[in-house]
Amino acid sequence: MKKLISTILPILIISSQVFAIGGFGLHLDRSMYSVAETTTPLIIGGEDVASITHHGFDNGFGIGGYLYVDAIPMVDIDIEAIMLLSPYEFSFSNKTPGSSINNQKFGWADFSGYFTLQKKLFKFSIPLLAKTKLTAGAGINLHSSIPMISQDMMESIMGEGNLGSGSLDTDELIEYLKDNKVSDTGFHIQTGLQFKLLMLDSFLYYRQVFADNVIPSAKGFGSLNLRLGMGF
Repeated sequence: MKKLISTILPILIISSQVFAIGGFGLHLDRSMYSVAETTTPLIIGGEDVASITHHGFDNGFGIGGYLYVDAIPMVDIDIEAIMLLSPYEFSFSNKTPGSSINNQKFGWADFSGYFTLQKKLFKFSIPLLAKTKLTAGAGINLHSSIPMISQDMMESIMGEGNLGSGSLDTDELIEYLKDNKVSDTGFHIQTGLQFKLLMLDSFLYYRQVFADNVIPSAKGFGSLNLRLGMGF
């Protein structure tokens, strides 16, 4: 057994250090932003009859996958697909008694793709076991997020005469979210560390995204990102 291990271990080490040209795996992130509470009047027939309040939310969690290729001279190519989620609460205040909604839970989601060119700044290694490199990069990102609760959404999924009834049409909700998705493009910069142990890859880095319409009333956001995957 010892002889077998002593034979296989050098092969794994050499293959991970010499023949690794890319990798893939799981992406997790903690995005940092703040959406303030807002109240919007609800107008029907020219009259102010109610209001909708978004109680605001902070930060979000993302999950997705990544693929990178580092066989190209000078730069690495990095591709990600991520779903970012933030739960929030809303209230519907109606002047008609008994038809209000208080602190109802809903959710905001963003589906995004990132394309990044990265460059190695420097690297160091732990003899025979792991190697680490510091990278910096920049790229473009594409986003498709669902809209926030609004008068138009409530009328579409409940009917204009049934606002505040609490009875919604799930099929209509799904159709509304698809038809009214918010799309945007932006750019980003990032820097972080890649750790490689044999064929196992892990990344820890910070990214700053610049995009006007992704986070409501914000021009961008930052995120801390962790990856766990395999090199090939």
